Amino acid sequence: MDVDEPTLLEQDAEFKAVTAALNAFYKFYTWQYGRVVRPKSVRLNSLTTEEQQYLSWFPELIAQLKERALANRTVTEEIAMIAAQDWGITTSQLDWEEPRDVDYDKVRATLLQFAREWSSEGVDERLKTIDRIVAKVCELYPNPKQRALTKVLVPGCGLGRQVYELSRKGFWTQGNEVSYSMLMALSYILNSLKEPESRKIYPYLHKSTNLALRKLQLRAVSIPDVSSFKELMNTGLSPEGVDLSQLMSMTAGSFVDLYGPSELSSSDEFTDDPAAVQFRAENLKAFDVVATCFFVDTAHNIIDYLKTIRNVLKEGGVWINIGPLHWHFEGDQTTRVVKRADMEGQIATSVPVIMEGMELTREELFGLMDAMGFEILEQESGIQTTYGSDNAALSNFVYGCEFWVAKLR
Repeated sequence: MDVDEPTLLEQDAEFKAVTAALNAFYKFYTWQYGRVVRPKSVRLNSLTTEEQQYLSWFPELIAQLKERALANRTVTEEIAMIAAQDWGITTSQLDWEEPRDVDYDKVRATLLQFAREWSSEGVDERLKTIDRIVAKVCELYPNPKQRALTKVLVPGCGLGRQVYELSRKGFWTQGNEVSYSMLMALSYILNSLKEPESRKIYPYLHKSTNLALRKLQLRAVSIPDVSSFKELMNTGLSPEGVDLSQLMSMTAGSFVDLYGPSELSSSDEFTDDPAAVQFRAENLKAFDVVATCFFVDTAHNIIDYLKTIRNVLKEGGVWINIGPLHWHFEGDQTTRVVKRADMEGQIATSVPVIMEGMELTREELFGLMDAMGFEILEQESGIQTTYGSDNAALSNFVYGCEFWVAKLR
């Protein structure tokens, strides 16, 4: 299955962003060694001979951490090389942008996301979130023969497991993702890994606390738990005999830029790029369902998200959501400039805004949804789940999630 990646090298800023993501995968071992292995080596060498004798097992731990970091290197370098080819980047790696810590940290998070979406370790999290959404879509559209005509959009689709599961049920499903790191890993898991459990990763090396046994930090996770490639690209058919590869697609870019209405303010997230403008027009009132999982709280302007969902849904379309209200931009006072349009669509003025400031309560969010034309048909609060966690740890952060089914009036 192809991800709609643009061929690069047209815009310097985009080239830098993409090659920084590529380079973070390619050089991840060096960064992981510096964060995981080296501190323990330095610490051990700082101890007295007597203190080192008390920790006679410590050198072996350091060796095991290095061994597993090298195993991760095999996978992350493979992702970089495949993604570079897929994205049309043929220049020397010496020309790639040097990654920042935030780029490397996205690779670390991607390894955890592999475990969440595409391994047996993530079964419980998927059961409470992704599987719940899929089950609800199937309940709303019980006739298998009609599902291929039912269009579902999954914003912020991560590594694509929810898109895959909905396609398996026979729905025409499109995923959307803005993160270059996620897009590269998504394409890798869907298109390159043809056998189940064909790669081993060690996603928990950075987690040294809340452990009962050291082997839990050092344990391998096999990916993928199922072969999406075989099912979607080989002889995969839905229960009704529809070619599954024709039911699944991905788009790369900002959710509001690709699907939002023309009335949104121009910004980094919403542009006048001709390709984006055309794509928005093609997707106006195009979807029967929008399915969001751990997504709504990624908005710094939730009104833009609701306008965009409203823009792509058909009349009477349904928005299904599960996730917390753990607003990502709380405390972020980064200033951006947006261009606000007047009622006639003419640009009125440029306005500085900060990222934080629209962290709504559940009550306030439901009131906003009602005001913008959404009728809540089902709602449940307090669904407890982790996200990308180590299920063998002694403790984990647990989210209280909101689930709703809302119909566009």
